Amino acid sequence: MQPQGSVAWHRFATLADASEALAEAVAIRLRALLAGQGRASLAVPGGTTPARFLAALGSRDLAWENVTLLPTDERFVAADDEASNERMIRAQFAPLREGRVGFLSFHDHGSDIEAAAAALASELASLPPLDLVVSGMGSDGHIASLFPGEEARFEALPDSGICIAMPPGLPPRLSLSPARLAGAGWASLLVSGAQKEAVLKAASDRASPLPVDLLLGRPQGLDVYWANG
Repeated sequence: MQPQGSVAWHRFATLADASEALAEAVAIRLRALLAGQGRASLAVPGGTTPARFLAALGSRDLAWENVTLLPTDERFVAADDEASNERMIRAQFAPLREGRVGFLSFHDHGSDIEAAAAALASELASLPPLDLVVSGMGSDGHIASLFPGEEARFEALPDSGICIAMPPGLPPRLSLSPARLAGAGWASLLVSGAQKEAVLKAASDRASPLPVDLLLGRPQGLDVYWANG
């Protein structure tokens, strides 16, 4: 059983409200980081839930040229594939679409996934620990591309910052490692619905951990932006 860390809940009636509030929280932290250290890094999720958040964050007036953005994970498909997280992030996040932000792409590292993971890990190794992570969560408790039943395998690997995921029946994926995700200076979850709320609240009762417990158990704490629908 994984201990639950300090979790701050921010509750909203709609996903639009939660997304706007999260965008403001991230923007405030980015401004402070840029003022204090001159640069900042931010990992963001793919999927459909974060679209409003990314659009709202991209409208903020920030020195985006001093920010490094990267996805939390990516399907091993072409960058312009409809399933690509990068494709969605580019479509929703204006600073990336307009070339105004630094970006670590998970694409263009070759057609062999193991070689691509090694090349990406080498690039990631040149970066300091992540400043900010925004994650989504599946109803099964997965985060990024860390899926239930695989967390022991991930933990057993020497940490390179990147993991390969092979979910049954789905395209293979590249994901930030547990250590990279859990080691961020500040982390948040953007989720909606009663089912996902129940998954998060059951953390202390689980006999076997879910991937999301990596974030729930962070000693640095976790901010949950939850929408009723």
